[in-house]
Amino acid sequence: MELTSAALLWTVLALTVLVTVATVWCWPRLAGRGWAPALARLGALLLGQLGLVLVAALLVNSYGDFYPTWDDLLGGDQRVTFGEAAGGSDAHDRPTGGSRLVPPDGRDPAFLPGPADRVGRLSAVRLLGPRTGLHQQAYVYLPPQYFQPAYARTRFPVVLMMTGFPGTIQSTLDRLAPPRQAARLIADGRMQPTVLVLVSQNVALPRDTNCVDAVGGPQVDTYFSVEVPTALHSAYRLLPSPGGWAVEGYSEGGTCALAFGMRHPTVFGVVGDLGGDYGIYENHQTGTLFGPDGPDRDRRLSEADFDWRLTHLPAPPIKVLLATAVRDRDYHATQRFLSEVHPPMQATPLLLRSGGHNFGTWAVEQGPTLEWLSAQLSHGQ
Repeated sequence: MELTSAALLWTVLALTVLVTVATVWCWPRLAGRGWAPALARLGALLLGQLGLVLVAALLVNSYGDFYPTWDDLLGGDQRVTFGEAAGGSDAHDRPTGGSRLVPPDGRDPAFLPGPADRVGRLSAVRLLGPRTGLHQQAYVYLPPQYFQPAYARTRFPVVLMMTGFPGTIQSTLDRLAPPRQAARLIADGRMQPTVLVLVSQNVALPRDTNCVDAVGGPQVDTYFSVEVPTALHSAYRLLPSPGGWAVEGYSEGGTCALAFGMRHPTVFGVVGDLGGDYGIYENHQTGTLFGPDGPDRDRRLSEADFDWRLTHLPAPPIKVLLATAVRDRDYHATQRFLSEVHPPMQATPLLLRSGGHNFGTWAVEQGPTLEWLSAQLSHGQ
């Protein structure tokens, strides 16, 4: 039985109930003095508690699809394969605006010891949005080539990396280690020199904004599609065209990455979606995002659905990587989305034989995703 199967859940629940009933029934017989009766009582109580903990863990796992199989829980072998791409590709130029990037208080994190022209540099910055009033801390990884004389006038491609909800950039750094992976791939010649920017789209915690311009709320879409790119351009040597800009994320960050790419192909030409959904929604965590009932709300809801966009709007000229596991909850939705992709959009599946909605899966996908993104991005010039 798989970890997310109803059969396993009901079996553990039935055993827990059976143990509890047996404990109550046999309690008078366990009431004697001495070590043996005391240990028997303790064992019965612990067994019942263990059953309740297992039931709760199975319910949470089933809801989040964190570990679909026993291999995922025990760290079984995960193999990454790329499927055939659907659709086509193209690119356009994009406009720029005005924003700022400033260093935050405190020192830069020393995650990459060594001279910058050999290992690169990871710095903490704060991205300011004067129009939206939003600001987020970010980690910026500059590759070694950024500091080498031969690349003194080179503009580099960039990957904007989003977190899950309610994830943090620190968890991304600790669990996925994108700068270390990028440094190794660049050194091995498997990835072109690229700037990485780790930032969280969770600008209004504990509220989930779903990366949209909420009616009467945070303008998250404008912040990330206009102000963040402009802030980064003001501080670093980056390619100006969408072909040099990728946006990537895991879980809700993947949903946001795909949303930004589909809504703003003149900003982001390449997308990496690791385990994201295929539409934006409202619930108790998001509150009202799309305004009161009426035609405007209906239109915004429709435009937030990725399938609807592919069916009713021109396909955006972007290249997309969709990472999923064959047994993950979003596998069938990914297959459906791939079947709807048409030129000039291009979508490539990245498949794991096993895996769930967890950092173990995303860590396996992160390296191949960086390689793929790098291959699609324009080269520094």
